[in-house]
Amino acid sequence: MIILNMTHLKFVTLDVFTSTPYFGNPLAVVFLPDDDSTALTQSQKQTIAREFNLSESIFVHPVREKSKRTIDIFTTDCEIPFAGHPTIGAASWFLSHSVNPADGDGVTTLATKSGDIPISVQNRETKHVAAQIAHNTRIHTARFSLKELVRLHPTLGPFFTRPDVTFPLFSIVNGMSQLFIELPSLEALAAVTPATGGELVSADYLDEGWGSGLICVYFIVRNVEDSVTKKKVIRSRMMLGALEDAATGSAASGLAAYLTLTEGKAGQNYQYHVVQGVEMGRRSDIGVGVTLDGDKKIEQIVLTGTAVSVSEGKVLVPAH
Repeated sequence: MIILNMTHLKFVTLDVFTSTPYFGNPLAVVFLPDDDSTALTQSQKQTIAREFNLSESIFVHPVREKSKRTIDIFTTDCEIPFAGHPTIGAASWFLSHSVNPADGDGVTTLATKSGDIPISVQNRETKHVAAQIAHNTRIHTARFSLKELVRLHPTLGPFFTRPDVTFPLFSIVNGMSQLFIELPSLEALAAVTPATGGELVSADYLDEGWGSGLICVYFIVRNVEDSVTKKKVIRSRMMLGALEDAATGSAASGLAAYLTLTEGKAGQNYQYHVVQGVEMGRRSDIGVGVTLDGDKKIEQIVLTGTAVSVSEGKVLVPAH
């Protein structure tokens, strides 16, 4: 069957939080048409995102301002206002990979549904880019019990010796929440499995007025001697029900914010290197810097990383 006069859009795919193809977290970058009369509907964007079947795909709007680029972020199910790996992927595309002369150092801002995100080149040689992450943090009152953890992730039971241990819940902004599970060893981290029955953590654990969005479970081991960098890093895995993610910039940013708020000193800057996705065969290197002001409140959260281009082509615009 030959299809005539059908419109196609250009796309690229990037592996984000890595400099090595087929590692990191894949991201589809689809370029929307310049002509507003052929603008895509939400349904068409969702269909394309579902076709790529990645954790996120972004849609890049035509250039309207010299220093700003607008993106829409879609999962396979819905549009979301913000996510870490699409933000770093977009920043890396505009600042490091794009051959469009309109891109490059002149682009300073990503416009997203969550607001404007300042972006910059952090290291020109390594092609690391940085994005300032919006924050309105909350350490929730309720804590998650070991009994509940073992019910959802029974393989972790043998790694805890104290039955009274509990775990914190945290939101970096309203609607983006994490349950932090600190594990004693890499052996315990390797034993993590998807939640029993794909069950999600209930939003009832979050403080009143903070129950929107989903709660991802972020498993961490601190002070790990990393064989690649030869430095101490935080190793992590993220589970959302039955799904595991290779790199979760928002969760890493939330973790860095939580650790800084609970352990940091006023007026100081703290740098974190999180390595995620190793158990999936997709190592991801995520950098987060957190600065506290004189009142020990978060002044700035900066997410950093790299991306590498893997593929490019054209995707058919779905029918309305």
